[in-house]
Amino acid sequence: MINTSLAKAQISRSLTSLRMVSVIAMSIALFLIQYSTTHYAGFRLAPGHELTFLSDVMLFSCDGTGSGLYLFILPFLAALVGGSVAAIERHSRRMSGMLGREGRGKIMNTSLASGFVLGGIGGLSPLLINLVIAAIMNPHMNFINGDVVDATGLVDGSKYVLIYSDSWLYPLYRFNQPLAILTVMLMVFILSGLFADIAVAASFFTTHRYVEVLIPFVLSMLWWMLPGITNFLVPDQWSHVIFLFPAPGGADSRQLVQIFVGMALSVCLPVVISASLVAFKRSRDVS
Repeated sequence: MINTSLAKAQISRSLTSLRMVSVIAMSIALFLIQYSTTHYAGFRLAPGHELTFLSDVMLFSCDGTGSGLYLFILPFLAALVGGSVAAIERHSRRMSGMLGREGRGKIMNTSLASGFVLGGIGGLSPLLINLVIAAIMNPHMNFINGDVVDATGLVDGSKYVLIYSDSWLYPLYRFNQPLAILTVMLMVFILSGLFADIAVAASFFTTHRYVEVLIPFVLSMLWWMLPGITNFLVPDQWSHVIFLFPAPGGADSRQLVQIFVGMALSVCLPVVISASLVAFKRSRDVS
């Protein structure tokens, strides 16, 4: 059960806050980085291709450096907008009154629900803004063939490719481009919401401001570094930094399985972490 009035107030307050303004500013900066490194820094090796606005969109184009930077800071963006909903109530001294009226369990559930929505919005904002600006600048969406191997088995290095044919997204991109775009957007929204919920759950234990915002980012960086730490016992493909950037492709059948395992783990682990923190907090309060 959640308090819908409180959830609406938390969402409205966060969407009109300086944090959201900061996310919008960072979103525009990411687009400028993506566009400038694509068009002016020599990333485009073969400029001749059919027009499509996706050629300037992060995650959907191999060109530019915006995609990698975006995925690295994704947990921070999500937590910045949605991870502090409970902490803000506590620091504004509204929490004690709400606990008396609603009970801790309902306040926790409400904060997790609104945090998930806000985190999804915060994490998705750079990609959404990039899509809108690119579509306005280049209102075309043609299919770009991702096969780089010709009939003789040779690789055509001069061919422009948007999403390589060995990418997990390519079959869906070939079947229906809008559906492929919506799929990636939904994945970004869900993972961002889950990152924000880790921050919300952690905020029940923190006393200093803004600490909870950094926790999802730190955890995601540790997860991303695990392959190197474990001598690749943990595959690279388990990190959202890898599987949410499908354009480069380069995945064989085994790596495709690892990508889908990584997607499942990226949903399950944040849920387990958030639920465990909330359960521990409730048990500690009862005792």
